[in-house]
Formats: sequence, C-alpha cells, structure tokens
Amino acid sequence: MRWMVGLWVVLFWLGGSGWSWAAGGESVESWSQQAERVDRLVREGKGEEAREELSKLARSFSEGDFSDVHLSVEGIGALSGTLVELDRELVRVMTHPQKLKEASERMRLAFDALAHPSQPLWQGYVSRMGNDIREMERGIKKDHPETVLSGAEELKAHFRQIEPALWVSRNPETAGAVQSYVYSLERQAGKKPVPWVPLQSALEQWEHMIRPSILGKGEGALAITDEGPDWRMPALTVSGVLLFALGYVGWRKYRSERHEVVTPGRR
Repeated sequence: MRWMVGLWVVLFWLGGSGWSWAAGGESVESWSQQAERVDRLVREGKGEEAREELSKLARSFSEGDFSDVHLSVEGIGALSGTLVELDRELVRVMTHPQKLKEASERMRLAFDALAHPSQPLWQGYVSRMGNDIREMERGIKKDHPETVLSGAEELKAHFRQIEPALWVSRNPETAGAVQSYVYSLERQAGKKPVPWVPLQSALEQWEHMIRPSILGKGEGALAITDEGPDWRMPALTVSGVLLFALGYVGWRKYRSERHEVVTPGRR
C-alpha cells in the first residue's frame, strides 16, 4: 500500500537526520491560507513559486501539533497525500496542466475543510455530483448506456476532487462508504449489459442517504456493500500517526536524492 511505502521512506529518512518532531506549528487557518496561495500560483502558471510555497506549507504541516485538532488518522493521511500528489505534478518534466490544476484544487479543498469545518468549500461540488446522478437516471429512462457511463465517469471525477476533503471532514466510515458508492456506480455503469434495475436502485440512495451523509446530516446511516477500493487503513500507534504526518518531508528528501542520481549529464 502507498501509505506503507511512505512510512518506510520516513523511517529511513529519520534514521539519518537530526530533524525531530516539533509540537506547535502554525494554525490550521494558516495552513488553509498557504494552500490557497499555492493554488493561486498554480493557476497563474507560476510553477517555481508554487513549489516554494508548497514546501513551506509541507514544513508547517509536518511540524504541526495535532493534539487539539479533531482529525482522524485517515484525515492526516489524506492531507499528506494531497501535498505529495501536487509536488509530483509540479516536478514533472512534461507537465499536464489539467492534472496539475486538479491536484492543486484537491489540496486546497482538503486544507480548507480542516480550517472551516462548518462551511467548507468542497460542499459546492455536491450539487455537481447530484447533476451527474440525474444524468445517469435520464440515461436509464432512455435506455442509453453511453449516457449512464458518461454520468458515472463525471460523478467519479467530481468525487475525486473532494475525496481528500471528505476524509478530513467526515468520519472514516462515512467517507469510506461514499467512496464505495461512487466506485460501485461506475463499475455497474461500465458493465455490458448494464444492470438497469440494481443501478436504478443504487441511484435512488443518493437523495435519501448519500447526499445527507456527505453534508453531515446523516452520518452513521450508511451501510453500503463495499464494491470499491478498500478504504480501511490499518490502525497506527501514536508515533505512527506522527510519522505519517511527516511523510511529505521524508518523500521530498528521498526524491531529491533520487533526482541527483538520474539527472542526465550529472555524475
């Protein structure tokens, strides 16, 4: 699993450095503001400046004190993951502008969710997901598999943008159930022939169960069969949680050393 690889990288890195965990750090509001600056720089096409700001955010985050923050292990992992993913997109030799912007937005939404739990920006995506559900329903009524599949793919794309933020905002059970729901719909929509009746039944769950749970109005009501990726992360010790939060810093050191080895023309 990717989180295990990250953990081993951190352990390796810590073993050879004098860096240690520092309690305190900047507030979650400061992290959100830093994330917003990074996202703005990405959208302005200022890649180098964005990388510098991202490094500052990563350092602040890795030095943060999570003792007073209501955040699950999965939430910490989701935040760390957005930092790693965005850095990976920023350092590509051949950049993918759309993927870069999407990764930047995911990072911003995740940190905003941590700073503003009552009114997070990511909730704006819920209406888009509702539109995708309705497109799939229209496809079923017209017996049009292509429309159903298109709606399912759009639903997954919109969900991916808020997925890290959802792990930050909701309990792991709810976030995992919503993830399973979205992946299950896409899987069913891609079957030939499309299983119309089961798919229609699943779509009907959106308004009554899924949407309220995403918005925090019905957590605990979800009991969906897991047909998507396994969302349950193994439990970590307290020290493991801290190491996980440090994952980005270790990964950066690892990548920097690796870059020196593989850069053409360097010995």
